[in-house]
Amino acid sequence: MNRKYNFLFLLIAVIIVTPIGFSCRKYRQFDDVILITGTETDPLIKFTVENTPSSINVTASSTGLAAKNITVNFAVDTALVSTYNTQVKGNYFAAPANAYTLSGGSGVIHSGTNVSDPVTVTLVSTDSLKDGRNYLIPITIKSVNGPESILETSRTVFLKIARVTQFNSIDISSPNFYDIDTFTTPIQNISQFTFEIKCFLNSWHTGNPPISRLCNWGPQDQSTFNLLRFGEAGSDTNQLQWINSAGGMFSNTRFALKTWYTISCVCDGSSYRMYVNGEFDNSFDASGQTYTWGALELGMSYAGYQTAQRFLGRMAEIRFWSRPLSQTEIQQNICAVDPTAPGLVSYWKLNEGSGQAFTDLTGNGRNITWRKAPVVWNADSVNKCAQ
Repeated sequence: MNRKYNFLFLLIAVIIVTPIGFSCRKYRQFDDVILITGTETDPLIKFTVENTPSSINVTASSTGLAAKNITVNFAVDTALVSTYNTQVKGNYFAAPANAYTLSGGSGVIHSGTNVSDPVTVTLVSTDSLKDGRNYLIPITIKSVNGPESILETSRTVFLKIARVTQFNSIDISSPNFYDIDTFTTPIQNISQFTFEIKCFLNSWHTGNPPISRLCNWGPQDQSTFNLLRFGEAGSDTNQLQWINSAGGMFSNTRFALKTWYTISCVCDGSSYRMYVNGEFDNSFDASGQTYTWGALELGMSYAGYQTAQRFLGRMAEIRFWSRPLSQTEIQQNICAVDPTAPGLVSYWKLNEGSGQAFTDLTGNGRNITWRKAPVVWNADSVNKCAQ
């Protein structure tokens, strides 16, 4: 009997111990890896350039302290821009080789540290960069002289050249400015689109109600409209409403005075989404609606309302697209856009600086000649944008 009980005790002990031993064998040891510093959450880093030459340093990091010197070899690989565009649904361009230099090709992570010596990227000229295009300089880790492996998701940094640009704008504060301009070549049956406009408020309209009407786009007879206006229907004075024949919404953003905002209104056929400075703000759902793009109204033109719903501020960069833009594309277009971009139907940069004419840069012929009060142009220090 004792031998039988001893055997059962041994069997129970084996059953209890075995899972513990198995768990120990499943434990995984994570080794240190090498990556481009600062790309842990996003491989895109803004390289702000106001004047040339302008430089930025790139380093590599180890997730642990180096036991001995580690040499990290860097290189430019422009082919990676296409891959990145596919991943983020973007439209970036590789910066021309003559626009920048890369000093040195390697950096050392010295023993006892975890960050390498820097390599320096210098933008030497912007002459070959086209206005409205977004350029990347992709710096990648080609190899590492050491036992550590490379973290693939952080192997490359995409330096986005963010040029600081000066632009013109128009001021529509005058109650005599407002008008509707109709086009001889309207576009019919639009079910998907993106409308964008930059605006800057000098002050809020204080009437009763305190409505500031920014713009309206739609057909010549205004039967299916798209309105942008502040302070409507009891909302906050600095809250923007987008309303059309399918529905409407109010912005979550509360707009500040003396600040430039890019407003992007996107319709994909089933939902309407508003972005403010490239960030998603609010949306509403509706389907089956079609629109005509045949007229543009800046401010309020209806008789008797010009003073009651005045927009006391500036505007620039008005664009209409015949397709819904992705958020990445919207963020790329904050400052300007390439007039030849796919789906861009009309583009008034409002950068003429003088006169009454606003040119449609797409070449589609929807040029505007303003018929009311003389256009007030602005080109002061607040009209700056860093893409």
